[in-house]
Amino acid sequence: MGKKVLFIAPIFHSYHEFIIEELTRLGALVSFFPERNYGFLFKAINNLSSVLLEKYQETHYNRIIQRTQAEEYDFLFVIRGYKMPEDFLYKFKLKNPLAKLVMYQWDSERTNPFSHLISFFDFKYSFDFQDCASFSELEYLPLFYTDDVSEVNQDNIEFDFFFMGYFFAERYDAVLRFREFALKNNYSLKAFLYIPFTTYLKNIIRGKRIDRSIVSLIPMGRKEYLNCLSKSKVMVDVSNPNQTGLAMRIIEALATNTKVLTNNYRLREDTKIYNRDAISFFDDKNPTLDNNEFLDIKNNPTKDKVLPINSWLQLIFKVN
Repeated sequence: MGKKVLFIAPIFHSYHEFIIEELTRLGALVSFFPERNYGFLFKAINNLSSVLLEKYQETHYNRIIQRTQAEEYDFLFVIRGYKMPEDFLYKFKLKNPLAKLVMYQWDSERTNPFSHLISFFDFKYSFDFQDCASFSELEYLPLFYTDDVSEVNQDNIEFDFFFMGYFFAERYDAVLRFREFALKNNYSLKAFLYIPFTTYLKNIIRGKRIDRSIVSLIPMGRKEYLNCLSKSKVMVDVSNPNQTGLAMRIIEALATNTKVLTNNYRLREDTKIYNRDAISFFDDKNPTLDNNEFLDIKNNPTKDKVLPINSWLQLIFKVN
């Protein structure tokens, strides 16, 4: 109660807001700053020069130091921390020598290098199986589900399979192949990929045709996403090839007792979550069902296999 937390994280599907709300409910006083600027200037610099981007991020984190000069914090809580400079952590520790530093990585070292920062933190966690194997200091902790997910009930099933995710080339091609598999076998599929306009424009300029029936320039709203989830037998997961951790959609599907079909075979390593009646695997290059009875097998409840946000935060901050 009353602990001051400086919280730095991505702005992604309002998950930062859920975390702030839950930290506040647990009694914390939270100051939030995004890990980067989300305006046009960042996008322009990101596409122009990696050197300029490093300088831009350094300026961004220096602004956070300046804007928090009047406060003394008990915790620094960083989720991902995109291109966070070491100098920022030196300055924070100098100003707040008694503070505990907490890192959670829901990205991988391969896509967002962070290992040079590990030694600064008192508690460090990752959702990525490979990173936890590569860096002994990291504690494995999968993602969480939020309160609105816990209210979802499977009702009036309309789709055999549901996929919702962020566009990248390998995932787009995999979804196209999965759609062919579904059509061939008379399965119903709800597929939705969000693509930022700049990425869409790049693909068009390069001559790549984008099927707008499954790709949208506008993200799917939270309410629509949860509604689709409630009406689906199986959530399809085509994982990012640069990560080995369990995507949020896997956690949220299991929290609603929805089955999961994934190409991430590393899921078997989480023996608490893995359940062969609720989870099956497929090759995204040649989609088939490992078990033809998978759709019809009665699904034992899986909600207790995954963490609600409250428990997740208590584990992260080591609260009894």
